Amino acid sequence: MDEIHLVTGASSGVGRALCKELAQRGLKVLGIARRSPELEILKNEHPGEIQILAADLGDPTGWKSVADRVRDRYQVSSLTHSAAIAANGYLKDMSLETYRKMLAINLDAPIFLTQSLLPHFRRGARILHLSSGAAYRAIEYGGLYGITKAALLMAYRAWNADFPGGEIIVGSARPGVVDGPMQDRARSGDYPGVELFRGFKEKGMLIQPARVAEFLAWLLLGAGDQDFASQDWNILDESHHASWLNGSLTG
Repeated sequence: MDEIHLVTGASSGVGRALCKELAQRGLKVLGIARRSPELEILKNEHPGEIQILAADLGDPTGWKSVADRVRDRYQVSSLTHSAAIAANGYLKDMSLETYRKMLAINLDAPIFLTQSLLPHFRRGARILHLSSGAAYRAIEYGGLYGITKAALLMAYRAWNADFPGGEIIVGSARPGVVDGPMQDRARSGDYPGVELFRGFKEKGMLIQPARVAEFLAWLLLGAGDQDFASQDWNILDESHHASWLNGSLTG
């Protein structure tokens, strides 16, 4: 049975870049996202390696559709949870609808999609959660996003505690401040803290999705099992740059 690598959030940003990076290495990839037109463009760029699936991972039917797609056809070699959403606002003003929507994508989907795919992972398969500095520090007007990322960080640790024998191995990585749709939205409008995000752009601190994809591919394919699960890997930590980075991180 062929092996395949799954990537959520594949229609844009880091998810799209990771699909392309894995495909360029000759690996079979299933890119998953809600938006079909963007997925079709991605598939056409690498028709021999990339397959696509339009699915809403904020709904249980989306998790089932992914499991149905690989059942009896593939062993899953890796799963990267790149899909995430952010909504600005104070917790005191947060609606239940907004809360549930963000939890559904940022936390429910990584947990329950992984659960749905457990029968289809090869032994030692790797699951990668995308973390954030927001998991470690609260930012004014962005508290709910930080809550979801902090919970996701604990989920990575909990999965490894549940599978100490290495049946699956779960890792976590902080991709830094990535130049993409989420940062574009964060710089727009007038709200408390917006200058922080505008400063990232003005100071040249944004990292291109393709560079992040190189980092994630190294973790998925090159890091040892114990190292992969040992920490929330930070792309800004220069101690591992020699293992994967060729050139400037933000260049």
